[in-house]
Formats: sequence, C-alpha cells, structure tokens
Amino acid sequence: IKEIKERIHIPLVADIHFNPKAAEVAASIVSKVRINPGNYTDRNRGKIDYTEKEYNAEIEKIKERLKPLIEICKVHNTAIRIGTNHGSLSERVVSRYGNTPYAMAVSAFEFAKICHSLGFDNLILSQKSSNVKVMVSSTRMLCEMLDKEGLNYPIHLGVTEAGDGQDGRIKSAVGIGGMLAIGIGDTIRVSLTEKPENEILIAKDILQASGDRIYKA
Repeated sequence: IKEIKERIHIPLVADIHFNPKAAEVAASIVSKVRINPGNYTDRNRGKIDYTEKEYNAEIEKIKERLKPLIEICKVHNTAIRIGTNHGSLSERVVSRYGNTPYAMAVSAFEFAKICHSLGFDNLILSQKSSNVKVMVSSTRMLCEMLDKEGLNYPIHLGVTEAGDGQDGRIKSAVGIGGMLAIGIGDTIRVSLTEKPENEILIAKDILQASGDRIYKA
C-alpha cells in the first residue's frame, strides 16, 4: 500500500476485511480505511440470548478495540468508513434484531456513536447488500437514527456484487439512484462482476441521470 501511495497523487482507500490490526497499519498510510463492524466482535460463540448487561459489555469491548485505530486516524487525519455488510452482522446484533435491515442500521449506528464518544467524527457510513431492498431500507433507517441523534455523517452508497450485464446495471441504478433521488448519498461505488473500469462508466451514468446538481465529471 505504501508503494502505491508514493506513486499516485489521488486519495487512496484501504478496504479492510477480517483483520482489524491491518486497518491500524493501513491508517497511517492511506486517506481512508474501511472497516466492517462484524470484524470487531466475538463471533461463532453460538450465543443467542444476551442480557442488557451482557449486550452493553460487548459494546464496551468494541470501544476498546476501536481506540487504537481511532488514535492513529487522529494523528494522520485519516477518515474511517464504517461499512456494514448484510452477510457479516454480529451474533449479538442478530440475536436481538434478526438478520434484518434494521439490524444493519443498528450495527453501523453503534459504531458511529462509539467513534463520536471518542472525539472522532471523520466518518462516512455505508450499508451494503446484494439485495437492493435491504440496502435501501437499512440506509434509510440508519439516516433516521443519525438524524434523531443529531449526527450528520456522509453516506456511501453501493449494491454489493450487483452482478454483470443488464442485471448488475439495473440493480445498481435502482439502489444507488433511488437513494440519490431522495437526497441521500455523498459517495458511490458500483460493484459489477465484470471489468472494473465498467463500474466507473455506470457510476457516471447514474450520477448524470440524477441531475447536474449532483454530477461532477
């Protein structure tokens, strides 16, 4: 990553999966790191019933695990994208809210509140799913939660693994374009299972269809 950063003159983002320690290393180099809330929780314990005390204790554990990354990001002015995935929610959240769009929103909201409590607000949030309805519902729910709490963070939009050909383009247009049409969304990512450069072309098409007010070449 460091070698790539030294050769370019545009922001570089590290999308981290599975290993939170990798995010800490990358955060001193890149402009933004993406973390998955599901990677900061204890998984595969088979626990399905949490008392209120146990539930809150898990949130405190997450806070302690996040502290080192946040301190590094503060020093290097690195942004964090809290990127929730429908397929990797924590057992704790699923035990209370099910594997639902609402659970996705809660997961991201918890992380946003933790970061805010630690004095870090250089955040962007996303709700990713290959199911357009889930992506749209969870994003809208998250925005409502943030509004009620008085938190105003940018929202990143994308339909994960939308597919290829016409199907991938339609799913991306409906999910991303639908959100932009109601004023939600600050950055976007089209995710097709084909040549990556095609994603940029479709992203531009979606932005142009959303109006000149949004689109910047």
